[in-house]
Amino acid sequence: AGQVLEMPAIITQKDLNSLLSLFSDDTKAIESVAQLFHRTFAKTDHFRVATALSLLIQERAISLTQRFFAFFILFDLYKSEAPGTNPFLPIFLDELQKDLQMCERKFLLNLLCYPPKDLPKKSPKEIIEQSDALTMGTEPDLIAMQEEYLKKMGNISGFLPYGFLSPPHE
Repeated sequence: AGQVLEMPAIITQKDLNSLLSLFSDDTKAIESVAQLFHRTFAKTDHFRVATALSLLIQERAISLTQRFFAFFILFDLYKSEAPGTNPFLPIFLDELQKDLQMCERKFLLNLLCYPPKDLPKKSPKEIIEQSDALTMGTEPDLIAMQEEYLKKMGNISGFLPYGFLSPPHE
């Protein structure tokens, strides 16, 4: 009963439907949906599907609860890599510069800076209901994080710097 989303050729309509079906139950733990993502999509498809996810986030084409799942998957795919090398970090930083609901802002900051062990065990619904209990340390300097990322990654690929929708402020 929802609108049909059209996606560029990054992923097929079948893959998009599979992806969105993972996000259909906002009472599922975020980590269990991430595990389903890993089982549903081959490792060789992860970057392609994650790129589609990042577009859905940027275009506001998915609901708030679906955004929690999407952001966690983008985080989870690269959590074992060196800090600051996640190719989707620009999406996190750009979204944090927008006017977000406080529960989403706290969630993103916790993922980026203070990843609590119990956060992935919660569902988006629980995170929204308990957002007052989510602690945030000192808010990081997002511009400094963005500049550091560009410095680290800028020479590796022409794609990466373009993940930022707005240039760093001087």
